[in-house]
Amino acid sequence: MTNTFHELGIPFPLFEAVTDEASEYAGLASCSFCRHGDRHCFNLGIGCAVMVNCPHCGDVNGLDADDKEDVACHSCGEDVAFPDLVDEEIRTCFECLRAGKAAITKDTAFGMISWEQAIEGLTHGVPGLATSDFETVSQGASDWVRVKLPAEVMFELLRTPGYLTWQGERWQFCCQQPMVYQGPWKRDDFLNNAPDGDGRSCFERIVQGGTGEFWDQGFSDCTGFYVFKCRKCQALVAHWDVD
Repeated sequence: MTNTFHELGIPFPLFEAVTDEASEYAGLASCSFCRHGDRHCFNLGIGCAVMVNCPHCGDVNGLDADDKEDVACHSCGEDVAFPDLVDEEIRTCFECLRAGKAAITKDTAFGMISWEQAIEGLTHGVPGLATSDFETVSQGASDWVRVKLPAEVMFELLRTPGYLTWQGERWQFCCQQPMVYQGPWKRDDFLNNAPDGDGRSCFERIVQGGTGEFWDQGFSDCTGFYVFKCRKCQALVAHWDVD
């Protein structure tokens, strides 16, 4: 039986699904940062960053874990060298990820959040977005709207594994905070979580764009319903996609 990260003793506040649903989880391996072996590790590739302090000004910079190239410091412009991690496959253990030595980019309902957005305090944005939960910033004459989020919220997401989808994640928000990922649900999950036993009504209430017709036809091995729970009000919300 697959465990959750909590059951493994490495809990993530925003991820309660089983470990098989974490897109970067690599199992027990050696960490590229602390060099300890037999640690629960996460692969760092496209969309991930290795966090390095600038040797000149001390500000933190995220260096692309996939291309492994040096960068100019975002603060002072001096060169920041990609660290000598020797491993062809860069991995971070749970402890190093939570300590901020790496960052895993997230796509959210408010737009992409990478280390650059976290430093700036603004999501990458979404066209035509409207929300009253947070302050928004329009991008000039375009319809692209960015969202101002607290730094601690953005960095918490960057220190959380992503989840497996067909077409890409979309982390949900509720009560002015990111929701907790529960995993992909099948028909039985909606039935079992319907307080009155009406799985169809539960599905329509939780799934964004969910309809009765979709309940009848939408469950297959090529359709995913990705469920989140609010830590404050306990509401459930899901987005969906298909292969």
